[in-house]
Amino acid sequence: MSVETHPADLLRALPAGSIPRPPVKPLYLSMLWLVTGLCLAMPLVYLAIIAGVVWLEYRWYTGWVHALQPDFMWGRVVAWGLPGFVGGILLLFLLKPFVAPRRGVQEEPELSPAEDPVFVEGVHALCRAIGTRPPSSIRLTHAVNAWVQFEPGLWGFLRGHRRLTIGMPLVAGLEARQFVGVLAHEFGHFAQGGGMRSSHVINRVNGWLWSRGYEWDAWDDRLHDWRSDIDNGAFAAAAWLASGCLWLTRMLMRGLFQISFRMSRRLSQEMEFDADRYEAVVAGSDCFAPTALRMRALMLAFQRADAQGAHVWQQGRLAADLSDAVMAVLQKFSARDWDDLRLAFDADDTTHYWATHPADAARVANAEAFGATGLYLETRPARTLFADFPALSRRVTEAYYRGMGLSFGARNLVETAAVVDVDALPEADALAWTRYTAGMLGEPARVEPDDAKRLPFSAMPWQQCVDELRRLMPDLAPLWARRQRQRQRQIEAAPRIALIDLGIDMPMPDGSQPDAIALRTDFAGYGAENTPDARLLERLSGLFVRRLQHAIEVMPEAEREDAMTRMAALQVLHAQAKRLQALHLEAMACLPLARGLHGDDPALRDWLLRTATRYRAGVDAVMTVLDALPLDDTGSMGRHLRAGCGHLADVDDGPLSYMRATLPLPELLDRLYRQELAKLVTQADLQEQLHGIQPIRLVNFAAVPPAAAPA
Repeated sequence: MSVETHPADLLRALPAGSIPRPPVKPLYLSMLWLVTGLCLAMPLVYLAIIAGVVWLEYRWYTGWVHALQPDFMWGRVVAWGLPGFVGGILLLFLLKPFVAPRRGVQEEPELSPAEDPVFVEGVHALCRAIGTRPPSSIRLTHAVNAWVQFEPGLWGFLRGHRRLTIGMPLVAGLEARQFVGVLAHEFGHFAQGGGMRSSHVINRVNGWLWSRGYEWDAWDDRLHDWRSDIDNGAFAAAAWLASGCLWLTRMLMRGLFQISFRMSRRLSQEMEFDADRYEAVVAGSDCFAPTALRMRALMLAFQRADAQGAHVWQQGRLAADLSDAVMAVLQKFSARDWDDLRLAFDADDTTHYWATHPADAARVANAEAFGATGLYLETRPARTLFADFPALSRRVTEAYYRGMGLSFGARNLVETAAVVDVDALPEADALAWTRYTAGMLGEPARVEPDDAKRLPFSAMPWQQCVDELRRLMPDLAPLWARRQRQRQRQIEAAPRIALIDLGIDMPMPDGSQPDAIALRTDFAGYGAENTPDARLLERLSGLFVRRLQHAIEVMPEAEREDAMTRMAALQVLHAQAKRLQALHLEAMACLPLARGLHGDDPALRDWLLRTATRYRAGVDAVMTVLDALPLDDTGSMGRHLRAGCGHLADVDDGPLSYMRATLPLPELLDRLYRQELAKLVTQADLQEQLHGIQPIRLVNFAAVPPAAAPA
């Protein structure tokens, strides 16, 4: 019986020098060194400007100022003092890019040779096959990418020490063949010898110009504090003058960056074409396009998983394995998602002159032109190359959270389903929900059981309820998106209305004065009861609930009692959800103002304290009601909702701490409501099928499985 060869062993078996290098292009190398020299000239131009300012100051005080003899004392003071003051500040901030500390960058976790010797040896074998020096260290990151660079510092550049950085989600989502092809691409850059050193210098210069032109640093923080806190008028004026000098410095750095960046982009595209050749030779030309498409899909899945993770962090939960979360999101991609990805991939057929990478169509054509069959064709998952991929991925995930400044412990780290599938219904309930609601119940998916008691709903036959819902479908299509916009405007208006009521002046972002009438209109729009949208929602609720009541009436006795109990609980949940929504709006008014906006105003501080106290009392009253509602014999609904507020254990004595910790409550309650309603819908859907009631959608198409991800 044969033993299956480990994918890393197949990688280690690649013969040294088996991947030929492309021929050297003298014109390309000449242009590369020319651009390198021009990029290096950018910092020299900047230094020349500094020297020019120094020379002007020197000439002013050694010659030009003596030619000015104002007749009044203040004129002489200004002539001697103002140029020195302004010039000194300008020089200080011109020198800032060389001396101001940059924000620290957290080091990625390292994969040591002792930790996974087989994989590390495989990477070294790949480097020998390409004919380049193996990396001196391997780092792991959360990004959907992989790259090779010189080790940080001048010493790493001079000695040629390289660092390989591997993104764990990339490994999780690729086949071994695809992943090794990506590594070959990255090491192919370093096989370019002097070209890679030139590229490194160019990127370092561009990175320095970018960071000093666009990134915020410690000097910016200090100046911002001075402008905000200084009461002395003269000193505040100096701080504002320094800010102006800082702005001029930043604009200069941005201009130099744009020049340097544009000079180097065309050569960067040529380097990508060259590196793509290595990927095609290792993984095969036919593998290049599927790999590029798969990487696009992984990047989109990462964005969605990361956004969902940020959302559920309000509830104190984090995915313990980010790579696993990315794959869970990828597996949920619909056929439409894959079609959109393919369309975007196919549409990327124009290489812009200033782009760092050629268009995908050009790169695919370049790789396929080689007609390479591939040296490493292993199709097992790339994660099998590692001795313990899950442990590494979890380690990288935690490092990512620490880098974002999150304070978390073991209780916050949960399995992927608790983050990605947080809103998912059980399969049977989800199928019944789709058939029964036909997408007519948006978010929040709440109906009020008491609506069915009113005319005309209370007198409607069963099938008529369904037929009326079908007739309402066109009107409901834009309703939920419109409601979301109204709610967002209401939340945005809340803090501004609070300031208006307190008599505190605060201009709008464009500098204009707030329109109190417009703000109050936006604030009242979502909750207004006598509007066409409100009446449409009332009709939708009445029809759905009356339809549920018809189903409950024909259920077997035991099932009917359970359904009636659930219906009564939904009525309580509906009332408490409305109370929580109003309290949440108060929180949305308080928290932005508490983060420093007019935070020193006594009237505002008093209002914040009173509102926070009222908020806590209101939430406690809601939770007392929900504590009396049982939940599947495992506890109460109140206890379930508290468990979802993961930051409750961190509440301190601050008046707003409780408010921040309980912000997820409205969303948690809406989710609980939907889950309970879905159980009732599942029971009602079965009765409709047994009694021949036609559903809202008269034609039910079979569910189409999502398109398989490309290999």
